[in-house]
Parts: sequence; structure tokens; C-alpha cells
Amino acid sequence: MMIHGSKFIQLLVYLIIGLQCMEFSLSGAIRCMDSERDALLTFKGGFRSGLDRFSSWKAEEDCCKWRGVGCDNVTGHVTKLDLHSPDPFDILQGEISQSLLHLPYLRSLDLSQNNFYSIPIPEFIGSLQCIKYLNLSNATFRGPIPSSLGNLSHLESLDLSGNGYSSLRAENLNWVYGLSFLKVLDLSGVDLSNAEVWLESINMLSSLVELRLFYCMLHKLPQYVHHVNFASLKILDLSDNNFNSKISDWLFKIGHSVVYLNLSRCQLQGLIPDAFGNMTSLTSLDLSRNDLKGPIPLTFGMFEKESQLNKSSSLRELYLYDNQLNGSLEQSLVQLSQLVALNVAGNDLEGNITEAHLKNFSSLRVLDLSENRLVLNVSSNWIPPFQLETIGLRSCLLGPKFPQWLRSQNNYSFIDISHASIVDVVPDWFWNLSSRVKHMDLSFNELKGNVPDFSSQLQLSLLDLSHNYFRSRLPHFSVSLRTLALAENSFFGSISHLCGILSADNSLGYLDLSSNNLSGEIPDCWKYEQNLVILNLANNNLSGQIPNSIGQLINLKTLRLDDNSLSGEVTLSLKNCIALRALGLARNKLSGNVPAWIGENLQNLMILELRSNTFSGHIPFQMCQLKYLRILDLSLNKLSGTIPRCVFFGMAKETLSLIYYPYTTYSEGFILSTKSRELKYQGILPFVTLLDLSSNNLSGEIPEEVMSLVGLWSLNLSRNHLVGPIPPNIGEMNLQSLDLSSNHLSCTMPASMTYMTFLEVLDVSHNNLSGKIPSGNQFITFESSSYMENPQLCGSPLSKICSIDELIEDPHCSNENEDGEIKAFKKKGTMASKYLHFI
Repeated sequence: MMIHGSKFIQLLVYLIIGLQCMEFSLSGAIRCMDSERDALLTFKGGFRSGLDRFSSWKAEEDCCKWRGVGCDNVTGHVTKLDLHSPDPFDILQGEISQSLLHLPYLRSLDLSQNNFYSIPIPEFIGSLQCIKYLNLSNATFRGPIPSSLGNLSHLESLDLSGNGYSSLRAENLNWVYGLSFLKVLDLSGVDLSNAEVWLESINMLSSLVELRLFYCMLHKLPQYVHHVNFASLKILDLSDNNFNSKISDWLFKIGHSVVYLNLSRCQLQGLIPDAFGNMTSLTSLDLSRNDLKGPIPLTFGMFEKESQLNKSSSLRELYLYDNQLNGSLEQSLVQLSQLVALNVAGNDLEGNITEAHLKNFSSLRVLDLSENRLVLNVSSNWIPPFQLETIGLRSCLLGPKFPQWLRSQNNYSFIDISHASIVDVVPDWFWNLSSRVKHMDLSFNELKGNVPDFSSQLQLSLLDLSHNYFRSRLPHFSVSLRTLALAENSFFGSISHLCGILSADNSLGYLDLSSNNLSGEIPDCWKYEQNLVILNLANNNLSGQIPNSIGQLINLKTLRLDDNSLSGEVTLSLKNCIALRALGLARNKLSGNVPAWIGENLQNLMILELRSNTFSGHIPFQMCQLKYLRILDLSLNKLSGTIPRCVFFGMAKETLSLIYYPYTTYSEGFILSTKSRELKYQGILPFVTLLDLSSNNLSGEIPEEVMSLVGLWSLNLSRNHLVGPIPPNIGEMNLQSLDLSSNHLSCTMPASMTYMTFLEVLDVSHNNLSGKIPSGNQFITFESSSYMENPQLCGSPLSKICSIDELIEDPHCSNENEDGEIKAFKKKGTMASKYLHFI
């Protein structure tokens, strides 16, 4: 065989380096070399924290006995340096000294889980010629990966993952060409967005066994490769990239070897190919959170691996959740009986699953069929062949009887049988099934029965019994809870024993006890609740004052105490809750002034509901500082004075559908007051922008600044003492509901109102308006009740016909004629920019 000159020289270099790396000695007592000990001590000097790990590094000691140091038993040369941090609170911080170059036989270097302050990976590491294992993961390196790493010709494992947050990147992967012995490559989190030909580079690595490119910002998934060179691959993780394409054909050319394949969250499209049946060694497949459509291929059941006795499917884990798959699940189940984990939640699968379909699933441990159109139709005495650890049956039809087969399951840690149409009493045996349970969701059924105490359930972190018919005293709970949701039941009695889980070591983050029959005062024991994000005690019978300790909930984003009988003033301590996004205190007996500090301190507020209390005084101008405010409801109080002349910046945005209300529970229902009625709207909160100042004692004119709130969905200023004309530029607004009734407004209705084409609700009744009612567009849909008790109004839909005198503009009302109003409307949007400086 002929070898070209350049190839011969390259092989010779590899051979010389290899012989150096395998140097051995026959000498007697072996100690580490003085030069290598000195190099390690110099290396240690580059660090300024985490020095406990160097406590054994003493100059007079044999460095081969130092912590984290390994030596060759024959030569005494240092071959291993492991300084990874096992404790996230005890990490090394500092610099990497070039003294490592004086460890010429170093084969393994692990500096992972440390903090190198976003420095680049040192170029000199590419000169550690004997390195076989290099782990620099999760160590806050940044900048480009040095191409010199391609010189590490003996490298078998390279892990640079977890440095994405510090912006480690690679413009290409050409440098991997020289790593011909590489078996493990993990670049997860590294920015490879510019590496257009990443697959061609990887295809040169014929020894590759494990490839992980999770969240590498890859945007191109080649559909075809002529010849796949890395045919020994067993583990492939390309998840969390932005491929936006169908599943590639070249994957199936390595199908005989791949054991683990993860393509989740890659924006994959189209059908799942039948060719997956060729991947005969595959044990775990994750295609979740994509845009895949069509049925589950029957070829999944053809993943067969021969044994001495019979053929059995190799597939053990199948994750297809959060796609758009449809068709029958029943047919696929027959082929998948060897599975340990099956998760197809969040699709559009249908089927009537019987015990016959599940009789051979003896190995099943994880079953999640949630959010499909499935019926689980089994007999009351069925005993499954499996013991599940995860039971996910949300939105599956299980009822009306409580599933008796659950009695045989005593090892689960996760159970979700919410939205399952169960109308029954929860049997006592259910509450005692599993001491390992961490997640229990029985919400949105029609369940009844006694609810026991959970104080002994030390593993339980989520308990959701909301939207049922449970009626009992509020149980006791364990300090391990992170989420507790009991809303929309009939729990009664005091909540004072909640203090038992509000201790210094609790982890509670979400607490929703709304819409029950709870009574008594809110306990004043919230000082340790640093983790609480949601607190909802709305719609109960709670009384007394808002406790001061609630002000110590510094991470709270939603506080709902509405619909109770709370009294007194709003506690000043709430001004410390600067993370608040939603504050609901409506329908209580609160008094005093509307606190000015709300506008000064709670500047992240998006929702503020204070309606139906006895607040008095003026609306503080500081409210104008709430630049994210989308819902302001101060109605049904005793407020006086004029409406502040300012713009709420959040209401001046038109992009209603893009508004996101995180960390709130208002999506369950929102009360909108219009035309003397209170209507409850469900599931529309992201589209709602509302200003309601109705039923107060406000006076003066409607400020023109209000008209610049072009993002406003509903405006209610009714039942006040407002005077003067409706501002002529009201047509600039995109309102769906407008209520100006029961005031003292005068003059004609502006013609620009006909440009409010989204308007569905209008009420200007009980005022002193005059002249002709605007016509056209939405105004043909409004009935006469919208205009009643305005004696000088005329025109359709009223029976009063306009006279010539009533068509003439009153000179005391406005200087603008109709043409002027339309001209003003054509300058739409100028008012918003004009008044933004008031923020």
C-alpha cells in the first residue's frame, strides 16, 4: 500500500507523540516529579477562591497523593487533574496558568463547574498533546473556541457544554478534523449559528459514539448526506435548535447503532417517517415539542432486536408530546408493549383504550396520555399489569366513577387526573396510596368527600384540588409544598394554621385558596415567604385588616384579596412588594385615600383593581408613573376631584394581542362593568386593556389625554359629575366598550365616533347631549337605550327627527366643525406621542 509523503509524516508525528504519551519506567519507589509538583503549585496560585480543594496540596507531600491529582503507577508522571466543583457554592475562581504545559503526560483534565469569569479558553490547552479527556463544561468561558483544540490528536472526550450563558461560540467546526479518536463530543449551549456546514465536519469523526449539540442555535439541518462516516454513533442529542424542517433522511443511515435520539424542540415539521423502523437498536426516542403531524407510525413497533430466545422491541422510551399528531392511538399501542415510558400528551390523538390494549405493558412505568381525545374504558375490577411512577391522564375521559384501578398503584410520584369528567366521592384508600407522591392534580372534576391532612406527606410539592365540590375544614399541609391550589371548592373555617407551613425553611411559591368559604382574619405570619410568587385569597369571607407582614413578600407578583370583607387602610408595607404585577383588592370595605405610593413604588403593576370599596379623596397623579398598567379599576368608591391629565403608557399601545400577563390568576375570570351590569369574561385577559372610574364623585371635563389611549379596550366613566363635551378626537380610540352615561356631558356627539369600528357597547344615556346622533358603521347596531334621557338628541335610532336648528353646531360647545373633526381624526396617533412626556 502506497502512503503519500504528507500522510506518512502525519502518521509518524502521531506515532512519536503516542510513544511519548506511553512512556514507562521500571524504577522502584515512584513519586511525582519535582518539575510537575512545581507546575501544580504554580497552577494553584492562579486561584483566589475555593481553596479548600487545595488543602492537601503541600510542597513537602507527594503530589500523587494530592486531592484531584492522579499519577501513572509505573512512571509517577501526573496523568490526571480533576478539579471540578461538586458544590455550586464552593467553586474555583481565577485563572488557568500555563504551568499545565509542564505536565507533559497529562491525559485527563477536568475543570468543569467552576467560574473563570468569562475568559476565553486558553490557546495553550491545544498543546497538551497527551490529553484524552478534556472537560471544561459549565465554567463560564466565553469567546471563540480556539482552533488549537484540533491539535489534540489523542482526544477521546471533549465537553465544552454549559458555557452558552457566557457566549462561548464557534464560527465553524473545521478544527475537529484532526480529532480522529474522538468518541464523545458535547458542545451543548455553544453558539454554532454561523457553523453552516457543521454536519460535514462532524461526519469526519468515524470513532464518534456520543454527540450532544443541545441548544446550539443551529438553524440548518441538512436533509441528505451521501455517505455517513460516523456510523458508530450511539447517542445523538440535537434538541432545542431551530431547524424548521422535516426529519432528515441521513438519520436513518446510522440507525443500526443509535441507542438514544433526542430531536425535541427543533421546530420539526411534517410526518414522522416510517424509516424509524430501521433504527433497530434505538431504546429512547424524543420527538416532543415540535410541529409534527399525522399518525404515529406503526413501524415504531418494528424496532426489533434479536435475542437467543425471541424477538422483542428494543424501544423502551417514546416521547411524542406537544405535537399535532392525530389518528388512532389504539393501533399503535399493540406494537409498543415493551415500553417503560410512553408520553404522547398534548396532541390530537383519539381512541377508546381498553384493558385489552394494555394487558401486555408489564414494564410500563411512565404513562402520559394527557390533552388528547382519549377514553380509558376499563372495568371496575381491572388490575393493571404495571406499576406506574407517572400517571398523566389529564383531559382523558375516566369518569363518571372514580378509577378503581388506581388502588393497585402504590409507587407513583406523579398523578394528574384533572379535567377527567369524574363525578364521584374520592374513596379513603386513594389518599393513602403512595407516600412517594410529589405531584397530585385532581382539579376540574366534580369530586366530593373528606380531604385529609397532608402534614405527613413530606415529598408532596404540588397539590391541586381546585374546581371540585370538596367541603371540609381547610386541611393542614407539609412545609414541602411549592404549589397549593384549592380554589373553587367549599373549604371552610380559619386559615390561621397556614402559619405551620410558612416557616423559615418552606418553599411555597404558589398559594390559591380563592372562591371557598374561608373566614376569620388573614394571619400575620408571612415574614419567611421569600419564595411566594402568587397569593390568591379572593372570594372568601375573610375579615380584619391586611396584615403588615404581607409586605415582606418581596418576590410576590400577584396578590388577590378581592371579594372579602377586609377593612381599614391599605397597609403601607405593601410598597415593599416592588415585583407586583397584579394587585386585586376589589369588593372589600377598605377605606382612606388611594395610596400615592402605589404609583411611586409598584412600578411593575399591570393590573390594579380597587373597585367597590370606600376609598375617598383625589386620584393621585402618581398613578401616571405606572407605565405598564393595562387594567385600572377604581369604580364604586367615593373619589372626587378631576381625572388626572396624563397618559397611562401601557394603555397607549395598540398591540393588545401581544400583551402577556405572567404570574396572574386573572385568566380564570375577569369582571367588566358596563351599561349598569357586571359581566364576567373568561380567558380574554391578554386582550383586555381597561380604565374604569365609574360610580364616583369625579368632576370636571374628560381630559383629551384619555383619548390618546389607543390601546384601550374598555372605557367607563359613567355615574360621575363630568361636564363639557365629549372630546372631538375620541375617534382615535380603538374601544370595544364605551360608557359615559349618567354624567352632565353636553354638546353634540363628535362625528369622529363613527370611525370606532370595533365598538360593540355604547352608553351615553342620562346626559345633556344635543344634536344629531352620528350615523354609519357600528352606530347602526346601537339601540335607543344607548341614548335615552338626552332630551336634545335626535336622529336614528331615536324617534325624534332632527330639525334644521338641531343640525347647526352650538357655538358655545366647540370651535371645530365636522370637517375639522374628521381632519383631526386623520392625524390619528399624534395625541399619544404628544402626551407621553407625562410618564
